[in-house]
Amino acid sequence: MYRKWMIFAIIVAGFFVLNASTFASLGVVLFVMADDLGWSYTSAGLSFTILGLAVGLTSFLPAILLHRIGARLTFVLGLTCVATGFGLASCSNGLGMFFAAMCLVGAGFSLSGNVTAVWLIGEWFPRHTGRMIGLYLMLGGVGDIVGPSLSHYLIEWTNWRFNWMILAGICGVVMLVGVIFITEKHGAAEHTPEADDEGHPERVANVGGEIPSWRKAVQRPLFLIIAAAITFNLACVTTVHSIAVSHLKLLGLSPAIGALGLSFMALVSLAFKGLAGPLCERFSSRHMLALSMGLQAIGVVMFAMATNPALVLVSSLLFGSGWGITVVATMVLLVDCFGRVIGAQLLGAAHQISSIAAFGPLAAGVAADKIGSFAPVFYAFALALGVLAFVIQVLRDPGMSKPSPVVSRPI
Repeated sequence: MYRKWMIFAIIVAGFFVLNASTFASLGVVLFVMADDLGWSYTSAGLSFTILGLAVGLTSFLPAILLHRIGARLTFVLGLTCVATGFGLASCSNGLGMFFAAMCLVGAGFSLSGNVTAVWLIGEWFPRHTGRMIGLYLMLGGVGDIVGPSLSHYLIEWTNWRFNWMILAGICGVVMLVGVIFITEKHGAAEHTPEADDEGHPERVANVGGEIPSWRKAVQRPLFLIIAAAITFNLACVTTVHSIAVSHLKLLGLSPAIGALGLSFMALVSLAFKGLAGPLCERFSSRHMLALSMGLQAIGVVMFAMATNPALVLVSSLLFGSGWGITVVATMVLLVDCFGRVIGAQLLGAAHQISSIAAFGPLAAGVAADKIGSFAPVFYAFALALGVLAFVIQVLRDPGMSKPSPVVSRPI
């Protein structure tokens, strides 16, 4: 009984550290390094793209390693890569070494992040997978809020090199705890359903009457739609975070309004990640995904034309809620329709596809340079999200139309 909660706490701690130390706080550290080492802001900013691509392009690795070495070693290997990357970053004097460090950190993020967590949550919490995924994302997402301030004060008190060393040490501690406490009910290659800790049978997904290999599952329309939802969600979030202040400044609003909007958006997203889990258990995860993409589409359109603080507030509320629900609903839908094992593998494949989202900010910058506005990219994202919301509602896939007898709620 207590074992599963210990494992849950460890993967939450790992996700918290990953969020706090990578994308959320990289910008705080990066430009201090640029000033100190004489890097151009363009060269330094390329680190964001390299980190994002490293996460996306290595997302296939957990799908392989979870089967071969198990969740504990996959989680530990990931944090080892992250700690090594941070150690390398602390020694960096040139861009080449720092880019290599970001590649290691990105690979480690893939290995010890969401795919491994979904695998473990699906195994230890089979009856409440949706709400536990939501809780995991909400608690770990607090790192997005804490990370920037933590790195800022660490740099103020010491320097940027010590900041990376401290983060490497924290990753090392979580890694050691994972080695000691993380276990699996089954071996790395054995996934026979059995009763959970409360004596209930573990839920088994049924996809068209059989459970296919993940290589066959990636060809299903349902997976392709989910992968597209993950990609456009990530592209929207990355683009909004990277250009929000500049975009609102072009519309006549102060940078303070832009920063406030981003903070409010993050808080709303965090809250809805926690709410989305129970909602996906209470209602259809497919309908929740369609709703979330619709909310996000409306939010991004309003953000594109937010000429006053009230519109920024409402757009942040809609966009943040859609963002939070989409992250949870895509994961839950994969597990619901394909099962824990294949669902985790498909999540890795979807993240690999979503690496193209790293080019969203670049596309927005090109649009601004050419026509003096970021808005066209936001409108394009909104159109794509709206189309996906409609398609996921009307799509009929065997995995959704023929639920397993042991599934007690609609897919």
